[in-house]
Amino acid sequence: MFLKNYPLANLTSLGVGGPADFFVQPSSLEEVVRAQRFALEKGYPLTVIGYGTNLLIKDGGIRGVVVQIAAPFAKAKVDGTALIATTGCLLSSLSKLALHHGLSGLEFAVGIPGGLGGAAFMNAGAYGGEIGPLVRSVQLVQDGVVKNWPRSELSFAYRHSRFQQETSTPIVTEVELELVPQKREAILQKMNDLQHQRRSKQPLEYPSAGSTFKRPPDHYVGPLIEKAGLKGLRIGGAEVSTKHAGFIVKTGEATARDFLELIATIQSVIWEKFGVRLEPEIRILGED
Repeated sequence: MFLKNYPLANLTSLGVGGPADFFVQPSSLEEVVRAQRFALEKGYPLTVIGYGTNLLIKDGGIRGVVVQIAAPFAKAKVDGTALIATTGCLLSSLSKLALHHGLSGLEFAVGIPGGLGGAAFMNAGAYGGEIGPLVRSVQLVQDGVVKNWPRSELSFAYRHSRFQQETSTPIVTEVELELVPQKREAILQKMNDLQHQRRSKQPLEYPSAGSTFKRPPDHYVGPLIEKAGLKGLRIGGAEVSTKHAGFIVKTGEATARDFLELIATIQSVIWEKFGVRLEPEIRILGED
């Protein structure tokens, strides 16, 4: 069930990072429970990841147990206006399932490359839409026990949820979304429009982890970085995208250290020039 010293760089869109001491990819709720109980019984740290599209893993890797919720744990159904899905489902696939059933609300997710679990964890969003307002309830495993939380207990805010502040690591296993009936033609038109915007503005031709920084109050990250003269700045194989300065892309051989140094440089310059603190939107995990 568990793989030892598994190379996590294989699982992230950036393709960098060290190994996991123990790695498991569950295919059922029972396997999720077993994985968490194993970590608890052994006293190992537990880290949960999805498809690795919003993730920077440090070069030393991650100690303890890494649980990846991905394709083997992907199942979804529609019941009236509710879309119920396990957290290994890709957001883009769920948006297309909603389209098929004439349900609106997930159009923004058509171009987001990650999974439902990561989206719920960070309240993922794009182009004015977020997952949080759509969530009716979640199933999770915490302390080796299956639990259910209604939306009222999830504390969704901009790129934030209750899951991020729990002292005992939760593994989100299923999410119920409440959608709205709409004509398929209107849903498809909106999805196509958003996809066009994404392709025209984002550096999809290079590996990245999506938007590097959260949007600070009263500012937009890309224009701020560009105004500071940092567009195209490169450290090793990590580069501030020349297409959209809010993204850091991988342009060749790179290490996690390259990305971390570039992130720190951007934060320092933006603070010195504008007095604005940039907080990473990407998850940074592991050890140097």
